[in-house]
Amino acid sequence: MSASDAVDTASQEWAAACPRLDVSPSEVLARIQRLGHLIDEAQNRRLRRRPGMLVSNLGDFDVLRALRRVGPPYALTPGRLRQAMLVSGAGLSGRLKRLEQEGWITRTTSPEDGRSTIVRLTPEAVSDLDRDLENHFAFESDLLRSLSADERGRIADGLRTLLLDLEARLD
Repeated sequence: MSASDAVDTASQEWAAACPRLDVSPSEVLARIQRLGHLIDEAQNRRLRRRPGMLVSNLGDFDVLRALRRVGPPYALTPGRLRQAMLVSGAGLSGRLKRLEQEGWITRTTSPEDGRSTIVRLTPEAVSDLDRDLENHFAFESDLLRSLSADERGRIADGLRTLLLDLEARLD
């Protein structure tokens, strides 16, 4: 290990203060939490600073991405959107209202079930979003530039294992 971070410092402090404690799980979890915060902040900053982007915050961008990735007709019910995005109903409602007002989505009554709503990307949103997605994925690649493709694969595999286990135990 060539460089140390704040998590290493905290672990050393715990080792000195309570040598019997195994803090190695915290070393992993603290780094995951810190990375999540840094990545969200970097993505939000990028969205706010890039002129011509469809939206200026990650929450709204996530709604558009979720609709785009399901393919034509780029439509989901709010319930399916919540599942795809892992957000609450209240969190999604505000985003949908804002995106509809901006003309990026439409909300219509489902023809199969009059009690259900369908959220759909507008044709303009699909076109503009495709451009934004190219920039977004290039940006994500740049965030990971210090990792080789092999390292990315190993990290993704380990995180998938952890995620599946925690989802099974905590859901």
